[in-house]
Amino acid sequence: MSEYDVAVSFAEEQRSAVEEVVEAFQQRGLTVLHGPEQTHEWWARKEGGDLPDARVRFFVPFVSEVDDFTTAALRAVKAGDEHVLPVLLGDVAVPPDLLHPHVAYVRGTAADRLTEALTARIEAAEAVGRERAPVSEVVARVKGVAPQDEEVVAEPVVPATFSRYAEQDATLRYLGAQFAAALPGLERRGLVGTAHVGETRIAVRVERAGDTVYALDIQRGGIGGDETVNFVVGRQDGVAALTNGWARPVYDTGVGAAVLEVHDFSVLGGSGSTRAYRREELFTALWQRLDEVLASTVG
Repeated sequence: MSEYDVAVSFAEEQRSAVEEVVEAFQQRGLTVLHGPEQTHEWWARKEGGDLPDARVRFFVPFVSEVDDFTTAALRAVKAGDEHVLPVLLGDVAVPPDLLHPHVAYVRGTAADRLTEALTARIEAAEAVGRERAPVSEVVARVKGVAPQDEEVVAEPVVPATFSRYAEQDATLRYLGAQFAAALPGLERRGLVGTAHVGETRIAVRVERAGDTVYALDIQRGGIGGDETVNFVVGRQDGVAALTNGWARPVYDTGVGAAVLEVHDFSVLGGSGSTRAYRREELFTALWQRLDEVLASTVG
């Protein structure tokens, strides 16, 4: 069975734009399952045995309008399918009933920007050990998720066993392990990444020729309280910095799980916005931001 980073799907009117993006993917070294016939309509009418015998990291439908197939793909993302990664083109809007509160959708038309975004998602998936999946199974899941399949949570409550401090500990351990595993991969870009992981602080540093080009400290406690996780960007050299963002563990009764309420001042590129992340999603967002900063500063 062949293995690919992404498999793409597109509407007929997107053909030339998608081919340009696919070429940019391949120039970047990504492996792409792509054929001139593999439109949304083609994927939608094929059954399991007729689909390519391949495993993919992500199935990527390019969405310029919300039709039946892309609606199914967006619904699969909302249902938690981590192998489906829609790319939103132009000013297309995701209907409110298909939005997932913890998913940052990839948007854009410029081939180079989309390539950077997809590369960051792939590297983050590799860092957390997410396996490729048979494309036939991914597409079958997309076509099999119907509106009536969505679960309704009745009388949501916060479990008595939920602990902000236990979640804080788990978050620090998880982020430390993921950064330690992912940073050595920067060597292929001519960079050196290190993570010093302690009980109360994770120090992430990226260097080129001995010069620090990115620094992030992840600390236990901060302005939000001693149960929070604090983020400080940039070397402080003894200066007592406050925060570039902080996260408080909360229990989301809507999804029935603990999440992190992240107040993003600038650690993720935001300006005071607040949204919820799972630990895995927060690492992905932090890694994407690191990649964006490196792309703009060192190329």
